[in-house]
Amino acid sequence: MTMAPHDPPASRPPTTVRARSSQDEPRAGIQPSQWIEQAIREKIVRSETSVEPAQIQPNSLDVRLSPRGWRLQCSLLPGDEGIVRKLERFGWHAFEIGAEGYVLERNAVYLFRCDESLALTPGLSARANPKSSTGRLDVFTRLVTENGVSFDEIPEGYQGTLYLEVVPRSFPIIVHVGDTLAQLRFSRGTATLTDDEIRAEMQANTLIVDRAGRPMDARSMRLNQGLFLSVHLRGASGDTVGYRARKTARPIDLRARELPRERFWERVAWSKDEPVILEPDEFYIFASRELVRLPPHVCAEMVPFDAGSGEVRTHYAGFFDSGFGYAPDCPASDTAAAVVLEIRNHDVPFLIEDGHPLFRLVFFRNAEIPSVLYGQTKASNYQGQRLKLGKQFT
Repeated sequence: MTMAPHDPPASRPPTTVRARSSQDEPRAGIQPSQWIEQAIREKIVRSETSVEPAQIQPNSLDVRLSPRGWRLQCSLLPGDEGIVRKLERFGWHAFEIGAEGYVLERNAVYLFRCDESLALTPGLSARANPKSSTGRLDVFTRLVTENGVSFDEIPEGYQGTLYLEVVPRSFPIIVHVGDTLAQLRFSRGTATLTDDEIRAEMQANTLIVDRAGRPMDARSMRLNQGLFLSVHLRGASGDTVGYRARKTARPIDLRARELPRERFWERVAWSKDEPVILEPDEFYIFASRELVRLPPHVCAEMVPFDAGSGEVRTHYAGFFDSGFGYAPDCPASDTAAAVVLEIRNHDVPFLIEDGHPLFRLVFFRNAEIPSVLYGQTKASNYQGQRLKLGKQFT
């Protein structure tokens, strides 16, 4: 397959992160798109059908649903007992996705075998996360391995089948064979940037800008195993600052486009006299106050909110590819993008205010600069975004 060449970095990467040459031994870092292509050719990534070019992202691989699924009694991890025995005990019934798709009901637990399987080599591990469009529909997904003891984590050297647990929360959904609800990111060694390395990156490159387009300095931000960012809740009176999912029985086909948003979402409007109070077990979409710009040599992941500051879950989808909010020939203020926050509150009503820190970004070094960056393909649905619902809606 032919991939578009990457644009050169806007500035020289710091010495802690450099592009790999063909003479180097395998380097620590997140594996890029060209490595994923090679892994497919070498059968490290295996599939019952040909992997499509659109599945390959700058730093990740989309995994597809196979026809085979199970309705489960509960969420589960196989452990030593293994997935087959667990399904015998806790699988209510098996089913096949037909030509018209299959309806998944709200709050029911399903498990699907993925079309892709892995034969990881020593030193190589992987991690899964829901795709952005999956999280924005309040669809909870977690990857499961054959004897897995934790969700979404694929240990070094794993060889076997992959399964995806799927739980629609706000809406029933219709899935089809080949739908991509989750993605894998492959890693070797220690890829995570330390707080000191993040500070160095922010000094060498514009990673974060404010809403006025001004670069933000690490000294003005909170770092603690990643960079803390906050929620944006201000505007002119009546401006939409968020959305709350409506309780509806109408299923959403994941392949649908241009659905009327008002049928599925209520606006959350800004008012100086009315605070934003998150109601228990409701699902909300907001955007970050800070804007993010990821140069070619780094990528990022949103990680769970610190529960010590309130009982909210702040995201489902967490991967941000190299090139998100970035264009080498444009000012950072013109390209930097907001992070969309998928928030579910628990237990009691919870007040949030503009600038409330709700999540943090962890940054990773790439083993190599990806051959294609986010924003250079048609699949880059959220480049330059502010507050934005999933691609299914107008």
